[in-house]
Amino acid sequence: MPMKTSSKSIALVLLIAVACLSACRKEDHETKIKPSRLIGTLYSGQSLEAVERELHLGAGNWQVLEDRRPLPSDPRPPFRIYTISLKNFNEYGQNGDLVLSFFNDQLMTTMFYPVSIDSFRTAVEQHAGISFGSTGAAEIAPSTRVWVGKDDSGRSYIGWIDKKLQAVQDTWIQQYDK
Repeated sequence: MPMKTSSKSIALVLLIAVACLSACRKEDHETKIKPSRLIGTLYSGQSLEAVERELHLGAGNWQVLEDRRPLPSDPRPPFRIYTISLKNFNEYGQNGDLVLSFFNDQLMTTMFYPVSIDSFRTAVEQHAGISFGSTGAAEIAPSTRVWVGKDDSGRSYIGWIDKKLQAVQDTWIQQYDK
């Protein structure tokens, strides 16, 4: 008789454990960030490897602009910010330099430095079905912000960022900064 009680207890514990695992998986799935369209055929959340395939790049056919990781003594969880530049890239019939930024191997930001910002701006509005209007910014569902900007050297570009992934990065990196 005690064996049956133990078997029932074990079965009950296993059933509870399976239910908890199922609930945890469901919660993880619900909190995942949906990919959001960036430049051309790229989406936020794509890995460097996926971007290489999508753009038909050979490994190392880019310049590394940033490869930042915390020091071993840093109390924050491990992270990596990896930013690369592709020279003479062509998008929407326009030539320029494409800069891609990844957070923990997830594409988060793209910036395109076209030869002609005005022509490229028109092409982006047409292809993406957006209007920059007077603010120089637009939104693409579910979470992309697109804007016209200038970098520190005065070069004009159009940028795309997944705002939800940026919030994850900000929280991840700043959670131990006080």
